[in-house]
Amino acid sequence: MSKIKLIFFDMDGVLVDIIGYNENGKKVAISTWNTVFDQTGIYHEHERLKELFIKGNFPTYMEWTDEACRVLQKHGLTKDKFMEIINSRPLMKGAEDTLRELKKRGYKVAVITGSFKALAKRIKELLGLDYIIAHCDLIFNENGNLKQWQLIPCDFEGKVEYFNKQAKELNLNPSECAYIGDEVNDMPIFGKAGLSIVFNCQKEEVKKAAGIIIDKKDLREILQYFPNL
Repeated sequence: MSKIKLIFFDMDGVLVDIIGYNENGKKVAISTWNTVFDQTGIYHEHERLKELFIKGNFPTYMEWTDEACRVLQKHGLTKDKFMEIINSRPLMKGAEDTLRELKKRGYKVAVITGSFKALAKRIKELLGLDYIIAHCDLIFNENGNLKQWQLIPCDFEGKVEYFNKQAKELNLNPSECAYIGDEVNDMPIFGKAGLSIVFNCQKEEVKKAAGIIIDKKDLREILQYFPNL
């Protein structure tokens, strides 16, 4: 195995703790999208959109989240409420110690997420990430109302594309990169990374896709697989 130099993390459920939700389906992952719909009082809309996605009414993840943003806009999501949710997201147990130690050992660290750019930026500041790639950037107007959104296809199969792109920009082969994830949307990338770890996951099909399984909900458990460079 090539020497790992760059470590990619999924964000929701890995660096950020997601509490109180359960998704059993093979097409849907638990994420901060759940929390945003829940804390704005329209979780029933999230459930409706999720069922449509599972049934194939949205051919792609991008079309699903585009409609989700439109629904959030329709229901009056404000910047203040959104940032209140973003800033209240708890870090995963051991995240600060783990990222500090990995950087001390010489690794570059990155996030690829199908979640919100605002949260990825906050986590970058808190944990000292080198790179962030996030799916959804919500843009609010001067009155604090949701005006528009920008989406990039960096979830499910799209994670592989952005994984490869970031590695190439750093003159690294995929075999020199690790990926830590926890959900169905991470499965396509597990087989591409030089080292793949599934962390704190309850889904057997996801566990089978990764090389290493960590059940304990403490991110420091991954450190044993990353010696000093």
